[in-house]
Amino acid sequence: MKTAVFLDLDGTLWEWGVVPDSAREAIRRAQANGHKILTNTGRARSEVPDLTYLGLDGFCFAAGAEVILDGKTIVDEPLGEERLRATARVFDSFGLNYSLESGEGSWLCVNDQEAFERCLDLVGGTPDPIFHAPRVENMPAEQWGRVHKTFYHGGGPVYEEVAAAMPEGVVLTFLGPGFAEATAAGVNKATAMEAVRSSLGVDEWRTMACGDSDNDLTMLKAADVSVAMGNGNDNAKAAATWVTTDIHDDGLLNAFAHFDLI
Repeated sequence: MKTAVFLDLDGTLWEWGVVPDSAREAIRRAQANGHKILTNTGRARSEVPDLTYLGLDGFCFAAGAEVILDGKTIVDEPLGEERLRATARVFDSFGLNYSLESGEGSWLCVNDQEAFERCLDLVGGTPDPIFHAPRVENMPAEQWGRVHKTFYHGGGPVYEEVAAAMPEGVVLTFLGPGFAEATAAGVNKATAMEAVRSSLGVDEWRTMACGDSDNDLTMLKAADVSVAMGNGNDNAKAAATWVTTDIHDDGLLNAFAHFDLI
């Protein structure tokens, strides 16, 4: 059976934008055998560098809110202005720094300069664009209706407190201490995966998900087979069918071989 493979980006396909040679080899060999390879990331399209050199078959961006398969957009689910503004008010009330992220661009709101500078130190010298985006006050008005997700970063209160304050129709996903992303309810990495399989033909394709952290759990649990990276967290490993080696120790290559893609 043909397999549609969904790869998280950070910690799975790449680290700080650098894709290991063994991962490139795994993708090339799997595609040569008739399988399709797609990204499935929490990052918005505007925050991901050009990946055409990898020859991928599709892209799931913004935690499932925008999905492109074989060059055609099959999912486009922005938060909507009302829910976005309500979410921003919650983040503001907690004094959080956050990003508003769409396919066309990302914009920053900084309520805590000290926490923001700590994040800059964390990503200093890397190609990560999130913390170098223009400020929210410079965001074009029409983008309030086009933002796919928002992401708070750099500390603040306990995640559960913020999650409990989310407006109706918005779900907050924990990414790590001080980090979480807000998306429309019913839109996630698993729904992106199912949209792709539906477009390809449900009976003809199995799904395989590869990830390393909490924002990968929906697709790891929903896929026919799933892989947690050796460098992944305990939750990802518990949710996966199989645990492969570290991203820098041929993790994807070994996973593709284990599930007979190559």
